[in-house]
Amino acid sequence: MLITSHIYQLSRLQGRGIWGANVFLLVRDTLTLIDTGFKGRSTHIIRELARLGYSPTDITSIIITHHHADHTGSLATLKEATRAKVIAHPADAPYIDGSLPQPGPANPEWLSDILAPIHGLWATVPVVVDELVNDGDKLPILGGIDILHTPGHTPGSISLFVRGEGLVIVGDVLSRSTLGLSLPSKAFTIDLAQEIQSIRRLASLDFSSIGFGHGSALTRNARRVVTDFASRTESKYNDVT
Repeated sequence: MLITSHIYQLSRLQGRGIWGANVFLLVRDTLTLIDTGFKGRSTHIIRELARLGYSPTDITSIIITHHHADHTGSLATLKEATRAKVIAHPADAPYIDGSLPQPGPANPEWLSDILAPIHGLWATVPVVVDELVNDGDKLPILGGIDILHTPGHTPGSISLFVRGEGLVIVGDVLSRSTLGLSLPSKAFTIDLAQEIQSIRRLASLDFSSIGFGHGSALTRNARRVVTDFASRTESKYNDVT
């Protein structure tokens, strides 16, 4: 699915189900991949590259929005196939390079103990992060990609603002379904208050389209939809707290 003039969304079931998260391909002189899906997704990604007329070695960078297995499961295989540079936030890098184990469900705490026997479902093969990016950094891709640190779902979640394309890619800061926008899984979100602050920050950006880790991209009235959702969610959270 071509969502802007230079950005494809590579989806299996629109980022839902066993194949996990959406993957984005940025195309210009070289290729950039954003996220990699669950383990086993690399075959689909490489096949889609070939269909578009590219080879794995055309990918020079792989940007990871956050460390969860449905976004990093195929990273090791794709790193080997592409020799691309891996880019991520320093707060999530230890979970990607294996310094820290993938934590699994964060809320409620007892859920992690119950699900410990199936920990392998969210374990990943360690991969070295070649470049650490922080809030306010700019990557020289498609005329410049602004890095936004948008924590809450994970400590090092990042969103990517591709100004020249009018697009922001948000990982799991937000999700989309046929029912509209939603918060990410509470079981895998470490700090809901931070999450809501990050959504409010996204709503302040001047974008026309938004790409999600889960669900189809929103290309019409995107900023208004996100702003409305941010206001409703913040109000609801304040009422509860």
